Parts: sequence; structure tokens; C-alpha cells
Amino acid sequence: MSKVAVIGATGRVGSTAAARLALLDCVNEVTLIARPKSVDKLRGLRRDILDSLAAAQKDAEITIGCERDDYVDADVIVMTAGIPRKPGQTRLDLTKDNAAIIKKYLEGVAEENPEAIVLVVTNPVDVLTYVALKVSGLPKNRVIGLGTHLDSMRFKVLIAKHFNVHMSEVHTRIIGEHGDTMVPVISSTSVGGIPVTRMPGWEDFDVEEAVREVKEAGQRIIETWGGSQFGPAQAITNLVRTILQDERRVLTVSAYLDGEIDGIRDVCIGVPARLGREGVLEIVPIELEEDEMRAFRRSVKVVKEATREAMEAISER
Repeated sequence: MSKVAVIGATGRVGSTAAARLALLDCVNEVTLIARPKSVDKLRGLRRDILDSLAAAQKDAEITIGCERDDYVDADVIVMTAGIPRKPGQTRLDLTKDNAAIIKKYLEGVAEENPEAIVLVVTNPVDVLTYVALKVSGLPKNRVIGLGTHLDSMRFKVLIAKHFNVHMSEVHTRIIGEHGDTMVPVISSTSVGGIPVTRMPGWEDFDVEEAVREVKEAGQRIIETWGGSQFGPAQAITNLVRTILQDERRVLTVSAYLDGEIDGIRDVCIGVPARLGREGVLEIVPIELEEDEMRAFRRSVKVVKEATREAMEAISER
């Protein structure tokens, strides 16, 4: 049984994720972390989650805290704290401020808990996964970003709807930045084991429109609901369960590349990775068509530039 700490637990994503994580059979303690001024909210959230556990007849310990000692010993540290996007903002607009928040909470984690796994959710997630890797001192396999996991699920739903099949019959991935330069991997997408481009009705599927819908999903939710909440929370739960139960599933997450895909190095970006109890067990060297690789390299360039700016910003603070 394992302890999971959620930093930024009073936020939309953090609170929802904490409630769902507490229901996992592999989790026996969830620690809710927030700033000292939010301690009353933490108490209320704790009570609410305990009520949900009672209704589900699930036994788990829910603790609260505001200090490093409260979360640094967790098996998985889920980082959701940060300034959320506002209408009209891109995820990259949040880079400098949220990089400072990552540094505040995660700097030197490896010195106190070298076995910790950090899951970064805060945007821009690819950039901040890299920041978390560098400031925490943890090895590259133990720092993971939510990345394009949710984007891939959104794309999967659109394909399933178009071909009128169950989601489980669709295998697809979106790689690259969790943002405007994300890349759909059509060349390895299949429906019921059949390459999607051979499916009847493929010619009527507008890939560009589908990708645009995936890209804009978060912004539309911000404009109408105030911000993404349930989707990211379930995606977090998927990843934490996969890690703690050592499921060794291949999921698309933000992970550190060291030459595994086309020789690309020193960047955290959305790629297929095999996940288990030690975090990233393997970067799956996905084969891409030439146009997909060009698009992926463009995405890498964007993320690397934003990452450079973030690292410069935190070095000045």
C-alpha cells in the first residue's frame, strides 16, 4: 500500500484527483497539500473525501499539511499547484511563474526521498516536467508529466465516434507538446486492429478539424466551466494506478528523451512510455512518417525554447 501526496489540493484538478486517488485499492494514504492560508479549505476537503470513502466503503487515511515534511516521504508526489490559465492565455504564458512554484515545492526532493516518483500536472506540463527533473535531483525515470495522455484520450473519443465503435477498439496517440504543436500519429492509429486509413469512412474523417478540437478543448472548458477538472483528475488516477500497481502499460506521457526517438535529447515531451513501479521503464521508440517526424521536431523546438526560458527564470530567483 502506498502514500500519494497532492500538492495544490484545494484547486479544481487537485481536489478532484485527491478524491479519486483515495478510492484506489493500491493507495492507503492521500496527503492534501496547500499553502498555509488555505488550511481551512484543506480541512473541509479532507472531511468531504472521508465522507465519499465512507459511501464507497473504502478505508484510507486522509491527511493534510502545508510543510515539506508532510509530502516529501510520499511514494508518488502529484504536482497540481500553479497559476491556472485564463481565457485567451496559452499554456506557455504560465511558464515563468509556475516554474518558480515547481522549484519551491520540489527542489532537492531526491536528497530526502530518492525513491519518490513525481507526476507533474501543472502547465506548461512539458516545460515544468523538465524543471521538476532538474530541481528535484531525481533520476529521469522518476519524473513524469501528464503530457499528452489526456489529449490522446480526447482524440481517441473523436475517432471512435466517427467510426461508431467502442473506444477500446481505437488505438492512437498524440505526441509532442501538450499545446499548440501537438502531433497526431495517424500512421500507427488503428480501429479494431485495422489501420485507420483503410477503414471505410476514413476519407470523411477530418484530421485537422479533430486535432483542432483536441487543442481547443481545454480553452473551451475554461471559457464555459472555468477550467478542466474531471478529465485531468481521471488521467492522473490512470497514471498513478499504472505506476503503483506496476502495470507496465504503454501510455503517452511527458518524459525525458535521451536519444530514444530520432536522436532527440535533453527535453521532456509527450511520447509513448512503458510505466511501472519505477516510473518510466522504457521510452517506446515509435516509428513516424516523415511528415510526423518533422512536426514532432517542430514541437520539440518550441518546448526546448520555452524550457530554456524557464530554467533561466528560476536561476535568477
